[in-house]
Amino acid sequence: MAFESMTSTVNHRRCITSPTISKPRDESLVSKFKSIPTERDVVVAGGVWALTSAKRDKLVELKAALGEGQDILDDVATDEEKLDLYLADGINLIAKVTDVGSDTNDAEFYDIHDNGTILNEFSSWLDNQFDSSLPDNVIKSVLESKLEIVSAKLDNLLDRLPADPCLIFVRDFLDPREVDLQKKDVNISNKILDIDSFSMETTSFQDAVIRFRLLLTKAAIDQVLKSWKILTTVSNADIDRAAVEGIALQSEVDTLSLSKIFAYLQKISSGNCSDRVTAAWNLLDRDDDGCLDQEEMNEVVHLSLRIEQEALQALFEEALDVFPVRTPLSTIRCDDRAQVPQKWRQRRTERIIKKKLTRMFQQSCKNHFEIEVEINHRLRCIYSWSNKADQDNQIKSVLVDDHGWSGRKRYVELSPKISESEFREVQDIHFTHLNRIGSEILTSFREDLWVLQGKGRERKELVRNSILFLSVVSIVDYIIIML
Repeated sequence: MAFESMTSTVNHRRCITSPTISKPRDESLVSKFKSIPTERDVVVAGGVWALTSAKRDKLVELKAALGEGQDILDDVATDEEKLDLYLADGINLIAKVTDVGSDTNDAEFYDIHDNGTILNEFSSWLDNQFDSSLPDNVIKSVLESKLEIVSAKLDNLLDRLPADPCLIFVRDFLDPREVDLQKKDVNISNKILDIDSFSMETTSFQDAVIRFRLLLTKAAIDQVLKSWKILTTVSNADIDRAAVEGIALQSEVDTLSLSKIFAYLQKISSGNCSDRVTAAWNLLDRDDDGCLDQEEMNEVVHLSLRIEQEALQALFEEALDVFPVRTPLSTIRCDDRAQVPQKWRQRRTERIIKKKLTRMFQQSCKNHFEIEVEINHRLRCIYSWSNKADQDNQIKSVLVDDHGWSGRKRYVELSPKISESEFREVQDIHFTHLNRIGSEILTSFREDLWVLQGKGRERKELVRNSILFLSVVSIVDYIIIML
């Protein structure tokens, strides 16, 4: 992979130091002794994030095959294929609005100032569940019982926002910043939906956004419980730093801060992507110094990604259930409700297509950041390129006492920790995908649909040409035999 030459420019001075007591950091005194490479610097150095992508190559091939008057791959899709594309567009808009939150210019454009009384109710209820007079650090069983109550509350709120009225119009949700009303047939029932009528359906759209935020919160609860060992395991670097100061630390603590967990859930339910990453950062920051080791930094990003993936998959499956994916367009009534397939063949086709779409979406969630975005490589570069004030951005080589029976000293290297501001400084240049996780996944899924539909058209054309060729050969052979 590229960037090796750029990464190696970070020179680490090695020196033997005596144990010292760490002091609070002063961000104003951070010395910018090295510059962060820009995107142009990366290109000049010959580095690319994705050396190859079969999907990108296939999309270029399919676009090159477009005929006259066909501008995008949507133009060659059948009516049934457009059902899937519009489904991806609608869920993408829900994810996009949730990603940007209510504190940006985009929020004003999408008219999402009010998150709804349900989210306000949940936020107030969650505040009342925390008793500051009780111990903040709790063991796993106590945390599980607390989060079980929160999960039950979320289930109650989700029941008040059923998926059917929230997501029945998901294929009609349009991004007013991208839609071109003069060129695109914007509704599967041939009902032109302009910006004004989009505003009329704000209630349904807002309910869908609220439901997705509740699903995000449920996914956060699930991932926190699954990540108990990760969240409570003390990193090797922290153990070594404590040893430098003559403090013995256990490799695993048995408690977590309940206030941090609740603050994390608050940000998940009401914040944007950036807020959720910040909340995860604070959750992993056990010593409250604002800085994390490289492994902890990576876990912050992966935790945020796993929560988004789980919630999106739940929302996608709900959207598939509330509207038939392969219903004849003639059965769609003026209220956009379609008749449920009655014949066994139609039901079988419906079941097969749902299973295929679900599997495709799961693969898109899994592969986009891992393969196409190259998340692990980007995180390594972010840590390497950031201006870390801790330890003056140098690796420290120290001798610490081995508390075993031998009484010997052991040699360790302490890598500098990174603060969130230092992380953001590089992330905002080279990993902007983190600010729009949901939209990134849905955009990738839509491209997967293009590829699938394009391969289907190519396969049909191959079969048609093969039949035509065999027919011509058969006719010629027959004529030769008759002569």
